[in-house]
Amino acid sequence: MSIRDGYSNFGFFNAMSPITLTDATAETGYTVDTKGYETATMVVYVGSCTSAGAFGAANFWQLMLEHYNSTAAAWSECYPSQMIHSVVGQNGAYSGLDSGIFQSLVEVTARSTIYAVGYKGPHRFIRLRISCEGAPSLFSVAAICVCGNPANWPVNTPV
Repeated sequence: MSIRDGYSNFGFFNAMSPITLTDATAETGYTVDTKGYETATMVVYVGSCTSAGAFGAANFWQLMLEHYNSTAAAWSECYPSQMIHSVVGQNGAYSGLDSGIFQSLVEVTARSTIYAVGYKGPHRFIRLRISCEGAPSLFSVAAICVCGNPANWPVNTPV
C-alpha cells in the first residue's frame, strides 16, 4: 500500500521556463493540462531585478491566470471567483475585474519572491500570462504548476 505523500501524489509541470522580462511584450507560459487532478496551483518565482527601471502607478508587471474554454475555442482570463490566493483578496484592487490578475508587481520589493494562485474554475487547461504597463524594471521569472489529488496515484514513483 502506498502512502499519499508530497512527492508521489502531485504532478509537477513546467508552466514557464526561466526568462528575463525585457520589454513591454506580454509573455505567455506553457499550457498545463489539469485532467485527472482535482487541484491546480500556479507557483511563480520572481527573481532579482536585472536593471534599474521604474516601478509605480504607470510602470508595473501583472501576473495573470488564464484558462482555455474549449467551447469558445479561446483563452480567457479567470474570474476572481475562480482563483484562490492571498495576495489580492476579495476586497483587493482587482476583486471586481475579470482580468485574471492575481498580483501586480508595482515596487522593487516584489523581486526574489514567490507568488501562488490556485485554480478552481471549470476548464481543463490553464496557463500563466505576464503583461506589462509602461517601462518597469526588468527581472527574471519562472513558474511551475503543481496539480494534486490525482484520480490515479502515485503520480511519481519513488526510487
